[in-house]
Amino acid sequence: MPERTHQGTALPNAPRARRDEVEIGKRRGTGRTRRGRQSRSQLVDAARIVFERDGFLHARVADICDLAGFSHGSFYTYFVSKEEIFREVVDSVELDLLTPEPTGSVTDPVERIRAANRHYLETYAANAKIMQVIQQVATFDNDVLAIRLQRHEVFAHAIERRVRILQDADLADRNVDAAYAAQALGGMVAYFADLLFNTENSSNFDLDTAVQQLTILWTNALGIRPEL
Repeated sequence: MPERTHQGTALPNAPRARRDEVEIGKRRGTGRTRRGRQSRSQLVDAARIVFERDGFLHARVADICDLAGFSHGSFYTYFVSKEEIFREVVDSVELDLLTPEPTGSVTDPVERIRAANRHYLETYAANAKIMQVIQQVATFDNDVLAIRLQRHEVFAHAIERRVRILQDADLADRNVDAAYAAQALGGMVAYFADLLFNTENSSNFDLDTAVQQLTILWTNALGIRPEL
């Protein structure tokens, strides 16, 4: 069976997206059984390895199937194309990256910020290779870009809500615009993660110091007093 992937770097178009939706609808039940979920998970895990190793453009459905131990034809029981499985990889990575670990009984705002910054940087470090591929694909695939933007918008709204809670409790400067702060501070951490793990890092920044300094920048920007 020939691979159902698109050659080159053409932008995805609306007709293709609609065709994908129709095909996905036909296979909607494949992820509902335990076996179906396990099979999809195996394929996604294999796809991530292949994308990291070969990059998006050179990755092949046949290689994903070989690594996962599936026949080529079985792939299309679960996914329409290479593009679709890549989008699922993107979604899972972005979700992990932007979902901090529960802080439990920690109520100190500085420690909560510190924990969130550490989670982001450590998760980015663990996903640096696939993040590099995702960033490249997002420059020419609107679907991948949309997933990233949607996730980051949700993350920014979560930060904004947290800033407003701190302001209402008189723990943060009320003159700070929570929406602007959420975008600026979240963007700062994202940029620094890329600097640390997807560049030559010529300044030799290290993760622990980065967590400390980013937390200081956050608390100063929000007007959180050190004694709190």
